[in-house]
Amino acid sequence: MKKKFSLTLSNELKAGIVVLAGVFALIMGFSYLKSTSIFGPSKTLYAVYDNVGGLQTGTTVSLNGYAVGTVDAIDFLTSGKLLVSFTLLTDYAFSKNSIAQLYDTSVLGGKGLQIVVANDDARPVQSGDTLPAGVEVGMLNKVETILDPLEQKVSQALIETEILVRGLNEVLDEETQRNLRTTLGQLSETSVALNAATASFRNILKENAAAIDTTLQSTAKLSRSLAEATSGMESEALTISITRLNASLLALESFLNGLNAGEGSLGQLTTDQALYSSLVSNLEQLELLLQDMRLNPKRYLSVSVFGKKQKEYVLPNEDPADTKKQ
Repeated sequence: MKKKFSLTLSNELKAGIVVLAGVFALIMGFSYLKSTSIFGPSKTLYAVYDNVGGLQTGTTVSLNGYAVGTVDAIDFLTSGKLLVSFTLLTDYAFSKNSIAQLYDTSVLGGKGLQIVVANDDARPVQSGDTLPAGVEVGMLNKVETILDPLEQKVSQALIETEILVRGLNEVLDEETQRNLRTTLGQLSETSVALNAATASFRNILKENAAAIDTTLQSTAKLSRSLAEATSGMESEALTISITRLNASLLALESFLNGLNAGEGSLGQLTTDQALYSSLVSNLEQLELLLQDMRLNPKRYLSVSVFGKKQKEYVLPNEDPADTKKQ
């Protein structure tokens, strides 16, 4: 007959097993809450910032948009800067020059931490390394960067507008303002009258559109008829006129060429200097003869009455010819 085996656990042993299981569960839960793995690969890295902008411990650390770790602690250094330590639960190898960058998680605020991988030949990052720190310019900062110059321009424009209004108020006294209002009123009345006249003119055109169209067609037809009737005549008359003008110009050119060459009496007169000088001398002698006949007619006319002897001509003291020669 076989003897049955029974295992009896004491209460102390049972209590110990329960305590160990609770501690293990507590460790696993704490590790899960911190997104750390006890048995998987992990690297603890650091970054130093002047201002973390509200970054909290437990914040997810992402790499290429994928969560790979959490922020473990944020501590002050003696220089006043902040040391951020974070754990990455990945065996992905990347350069030690990669940047631990703070960024805005939303428009309303909140900071996250992401790894911007550097594509270089530096050694892979190892646990305990300190990565270069960086801060991404958020949307609000970009908006502020754009709005600050715009705000300054708007403020300057408002100031200039105020100065302009003050200047206008000083220039436009009460009388000038009344005159300006009167002028504006008259312009308004003129505009109303012009609109009325335009409307009336449009009505006239609309009512007489058919008659105007007929008149324009008749005028165009008449113009075409006149053009057809006079085109041949104008062309023939123009041809004859051009031919005559060319003949006249050729004749004039021939005459001028002959004159320059000394042909004919007029040509010889214009080109023969001796003939010209002789002609001038003869004209002077003729002028002297006529003058002497006027002054001394007895020299050329002799009249005897009853056989009376004619007196001998006495030469005057001053001869016009001698005077002329002098």
